[in-house]
Amino acid sequence: MMTVWWRHPGFHPSLDAPPMSEQLPRHIVTSYENELQRLDALLAEMGGRAEQQLQQATRAVLDRDDALARETVAQDQVLDALEHEVESLIIRLLALRHPMAIDLRHTLAALKAANALERVGDYAKNMAKRALVLNSVPTISATASVGRLSDLARKQLAGAIEAFTRRDTALAAEVWRRDAELDDMHAGVTQEIFAFVAKDASLIEACTSLQFIAKNLERVGDLATNIAEMVQFDATGTLVDPVRPRGGEAH
Repeated sequence: MMTVWWRHPGFHPSLDAPPMSEQLPRHIVTSYENELQRLDALLAEMGGRAEQQLQQATRAVLDRDDALARETVAQDQVLDALEHEVESLIIRLLALRHPMAIDLRHTLAALKAANALERVGDYAKNMAKRALVLNSVPTISATASVGRLSDLARKQLAGAIEAFTRRDTALAAEVWRRDAELDDMHAGVTQEIFAFVAKDASLIEACTSLQFIAKNLERVGDLATNIAEMVQFDATGTLVDPVRPRGGEAH
């Protein structure tokens, strides 16, 4: 039986009170709304850069492109800086604006989403570093399977980012459920890689790097699911059941 997707909503005074825009003078509201818009813009930029880094890391692996791998590693500092800017803005919002209701929920959800996107960048950087090792040894056919795993992980990430941007709980639920498919694919890729090592121990260096890359992609899927969970919190103030469907439980 599949785990229930959302918990039933409950009332919380700070999460369900009237929005700040209904309680403040107009000039303060305008400044406040500008800060919220800035927060959304920063998250959109983080999402775009996280997707780009993951795509570049994948291409560095599949195309054996050392230059692209190094570029991907260097780009991670941009995501780190954006996360810091998001955190600073959220601290300012919480300290000076005291957001309530939907504004508070969105601010807290944005913080979690930003943390997840920064972690995606870290995993992309790790993949790129592994690509530099992988590119120095003979290629193995399991690399193509890792490419397909990346396709699904990037689809999950893109769906989660779109759901968060649009506050689309239906799309978020779809991303959440599809995590089991990614888990199944990761398990299959892992078995394929281990089979190569069993047949030829000289491939252990290539297989080890490839397995780390596959694991990073599985973790990206988990982060996409975390972002999807924040869409529900943003919309209702309720948290998702902590038990996710795993491989074989998605239907």
